[in-house]
Amino acid sequence: MFILSGIMQLRPHFFKMDNTPGILLAVPILLAACASQPDVDPVLSNRMHDMFRAVYVDVDTVHINPMDMQHFTLAGLQGLRGIDPDFNVMTDEDDIVLTLDDSEIASARLLGPTDSPQEWADLATSLVLYAKASGTALGDAPEDIYYEKFINSALRTLDKFSRYATPKAAADLKAEREGFGGIGVTIDSHPDGARIVQVDPEKPAAGAGLLTGDRIVAIDGVRIAGMSVRQVERLLRGPIDKPVRLTIVRVGLPEPLAVTAGRTRIVPNTVNLEPNGDHAIIRISSFNERTSKRLSEAVSQARQDIGPNLSGLIIDLRGNLGGLLDQAIDTSDLFLDSGLISRSDGRHPESHQRFMAELGDIAAGLPIIVLINGASASSAEILASALQDHGRAVLVGMNSFGKGSIQTVLDMPNGGELYVTWARFVAPSGYALHRMGVMPTICTSGASDAVSTLNTALDDGPDGARSLLKQRRTADINDEAAVKHILALCPWEPHASGDIDLSIAELLLESPTLLRRALEIARAPDGA
Repeated sequence: MFILSGIMQLRPHFFKMDNTPGILLAVPILLAACASQPDVDPVLSNRMHDMFRAVYVDVDTVHINPMDMQHFTLAGLQGLRGIDPDFNVMTDEDDIVLTLDDSEIASARLLGPTDSPQEWADLATSLVLYAKASGTALGDAPEDIYYEKFINSALRTLDKFSRYATPKAAADLKAEREGFGGIGVTIDSHPDGARIVQVDPEKPAAGAGLLTGDRIVAIDGVRIAGMSVRQVERLLRGPIDKPVRLTIVRVGLPEPLAVTAGRTRIVPNTVNLEPNGDHAIIRISSFNERTSKRLSEAVSQARQDIGPNLSGLIIDLRGNLGGLLDQAIDTSDLFLDSGLISRSDGRHPESHQRFMAELGDIAAGLPIIVLINGASASSAEILASALQDHGRAVLVGMNSFGKGSIQTVLDMPNGGELYVTWARFVAPSGYALHRMGVMPTICTSGASDAVSTLNTALDDGPDGARSLLKQRRTADINDEAAVKHILALCPWEPHASGDIDLSIAELLLESPTLLRRALEIARAPDGA
């Protein structure tokens, strides 16, 4: 599965575990300068061996740029300073030297550019094991902390979006993307534990008799007072069809209630419909595996709620940081009949892809306005750029984030996940989304009046949309001066008052003439 901020694609890791001897056998060779071997549990040693080999091989295989193994390794080792600030790493001619309190604890010969990722991983594992055996803080730190500190520090040498998620964090992220076993309640914090603020009428919680306002004080016999909402949510989640026992305090009842609720698969809702007069506002908070389906349902519901007088759709992507790649493509395809939605390019052969629209516009040509800002990223940028370039929607707001990269999600041997940038996206008109993002048709940066802002954008002057979009579409992401110039054209700045974006969207829906002009200005010259 690919994430764009993520757009993501989930894949098994490329490293294959084999019968390579445990890492302790390599230590005397790699660390010839050391007087003795570290006293390390061989089971731990083998786990670290498998983990680091998976990281090195996977990153080397899929990252959009070739790895600098030495830089990657040194940065990873420096990350261990987050465990003990007195630990340090330096290079001495052809050696890596580890110190603690300025005293050398280990050294090893640096490998070269022709050495394999597996060999670099073995070197890193050996050095990490020596570090772990050499000091109180380092020795007491849990194994997962070593992975987190080393891997994230190393990945920062590649780009700012590649990252490692611990097993616990990976489970939470997977639940947001793909769903989880839950009972169907929304909770907030309460001194007793947690208070139910919403019960889904179609989920097990409602069938078990839970009500809004009930206070959960224990889950499966565990008292939850003082726990965070996230901790309580983890206790409520579990295997589908395995019931959970709750102790409930309800206003008006003298004694707590014992309630047993089953669990079912729950995918968080990312689409919210708000009928507003003769148009519909649809907010998309992120892109998970149900987003395109729920967006399609929202459009159908808008037709039912508003009827034949439905004048158009306002799709609000402000604050949407992204999600699943396939959902970004499927969501775009809902409103397009043909043409390129986006293109991806990277170093790995499988990263070169073209995503095409298929016949069928669920809105049947209804006018569409898309709202974006500096927190609209990745998947949201794919949707916005596709609809803008094809002349299907008018974009209103401020320049988007500029995260036009894909992270492939790789399963790690310990249950964590590795998010590795493996490709970048290109809009239908040919410009890269990376760094400079998507330029709105109607820029509202710092705007105080909807009418004057709209008039300026639709004018053919230097501050008009035609000029700004031409500059954006022809800018080179590798030209630092050009990047700085584009980012200054429509920066993410607060409005003086009110929701200017929404006001302009409504003005456009009220005026077919203005809407048509805005669409014509923003449509890509080649028709995408």
